Amino acid sequence: MENENKNKFDLLIHLLGEGDAMVCLDARLPEVDVPEMHKDNSALSLIFNLGFKRPFDVQEDGIYSTLAFGGRPHDCVIPFEAVWAIYEPENNKGQVWEESFPKDLRLKAEADAESGSGTGAKEGLVSIEPSEVDKSKTGTTQAKASKPQKSGRSPKDRSYLRVVR
Repeated sequence: MENENKNKFDLLIHLLGEGDAMVCLDARLPEVDVPEMHKDNSALSLIFNLGFKRPFDVQEDGIYSTLAFGGRPHDCVIPFEAVWAIYEPENNKGQVWEESFPKDLRLKAEADAESGSGTGAKEGLVSIEPSEVDKSKTGTTQAKASKPQKSGRSPKDRSYLRVVR
């Protein structure tokens, strides 16, 4: 598991060096600290960028960051054990770790694939519908869905907060 966490750390650092990095995690694990409204989410997706103005630290055991949810800051702890995918959101290049992938999401993805009703997952990721939560008043941190909504905003506009449920 330590080697897997090192791979997650290395990929995240690499993607952050190039810009944005989408981190998909199972927020239900007890070690994860996110707002209570997201604790039951097995597919929480957050975008990180080195340009954040709030505290942000990536260590070999996980991510420590203050993120705004509904305009309220929360000191998040995201251990790499909870992370099941990291990718660059612009072109969906990244990696999924099968060992960390939540079993209930796997079953849903397999059922969708068998029935032909899947929404078309990219790069082995389960397709997840986003829902806009709130606009961030500071615009310094974002939690963003893996599939952008059509809202008339430009793709570079990062002044909003979206979370995948």
